[in-house]
Amino acid sequence: MISTEAQVVRCDGSDAWVAIRPHAPCGNCDPETGCRSVAISRMFGQAQQQYRVNNPLGAMEGEYVKVAVAERTLLQSALRAYGLPLLAVLLGAVLGRASGLMSPLAEVAGAGIGFCGAFVWLRLARHAAAGQGPTIVSRHGRVPPPRRCASAD
Repeated sequence: MISTEAQVVRCDGSDAWVAIRPHAPCGNCDPETGCRSVAISRMFGQAQQQYRVNNPLGAMEGEYVKVAVAERTLLQSALRAYGLPLLAVLLGAVLGRASGLMSPLAEVAGAGIGFCGAFVWLRLARHAAAGQGPTIVSRHGRVPPPRRCASAD
């Protein structure tokens, strides 16, 4: 499991929205600036991003929690997000070439259709993976006043 600490910022039914807590340098990176990948992501991202996670423990707004996701789930998500569009583009280009038009435009059009098809499929299939994503696995305390999220019963 890959995990990080976060704070619940709001509740939404059986899910919660969390803000990831900034990490201190761990010693494996530059001791003054910390992890360079985190610094790069902060440069291009918002100051504080919020993420929707499963909330089976009924964590409350303001509470500090540990959020975890299985490595297998993370790998599958990366393969779907990067591998499927790449495969669809290549397959679309091959089908465009095999269409008999023998034109580079047919290959480009096939690649574009493949990419658009993969994009639509990913958007429609994202709800099928619900319940397998990041999940609150433990609670560490709260900041008053807490408001209880709905339980996942």
